[in-house]
Amino acid sequence: MAHNAISYPYPVCGNGDDVVGAVMEPSIEYSITDEAIQLKVSDLTTGHNDIDGLVNDGRARWQIRVKCARTYIRENFLVEGPQWSTNLAGPDYEGTVEIETRVLAVDDISNYSPENAHEDYNGAEFYLKAGELLAIGPDFTFLVDKDYDPLKAPVASLLNVVEGEHDSGPFQLILDDDIIIIKLSRKEWGQYAGIRDRVPTLLHSALVMSVLAAAITKIDEHQETLWSARLKDLIQKKEVNTDCSLTAAQELLDSPLTRTFDEVNARLDRGDM
Repeated sequence: MAHNAISYPYPVCGNGDDVVGAVMEPSIEYSITDEAIQLKVSDLTTGHNDIDGLVNDGRARWQIRVKCARTYIRENFLVEGPQWSTNLAGPDYEGTVEIETRVLAVDDISNYSPENAHEDYNGAEFYLKAGELLAIGPDFTFLVDKDYDPLKAPVASLLNVVEGEHDSGPFQLILDDDIIIIKLSRKEWGQYAGIRDRVPTLLHSALVMSVLAAAITKIDEHQETLWSARLKDLIQKKEVNTDCSLTAAQELLDSPLTRTFDEVNARLDRGDM
């Protein structure tokens, strides 16, 4: 996550080019059960002699913030590093869990002038109070989804097609539920029910691709839902660029139009259509 838009009155490592030459590459491991989430963060170092020295001297600490938008839980830990682990209460977390890594001063620090600060600071010294930010490490996210079926196709876990109350007309899209709901008219539902298991690639091209593209544009507006968390996790795992939602939807569905063409041509060759 970029933090370059944030402006501080003193140089903060990891904030744009405030301090050059430092490398922060912590890593996380996690194990999820209904009862607990085992969380381990490793390599908690900044690569900056002054800041790591303050941590080693006990005058600064790594801050690990754990947040879950769905359950509104927030937990904050101050740790020495370079390794840290804890058990989080499993029932307190569901959906996307965010992990922030930072370094904070825990004592007042006078004459603070970190090595390799940007030349604009011109060697100035700063007085920092306890609690001031010294370094911004990377953020991480992972998904806690106790109801997810790993044997189910990933996109199928995001949505459900149901019969609507309207007799005819366009389908309706519901995004404020845990699962994306596609409501077909009664007329379309009868036709859908007869072909959904026979020509799934056609349905992907005609229905699912457009719904998925629409959902991608609304993903941040519905971050409290499970479909949003699942979709973000899928996008991250497949490393899909979402700048163009329609292109992203096609990548997530593994080129549905190409697969539709292949299926239709194969059926035509066999005389099935």
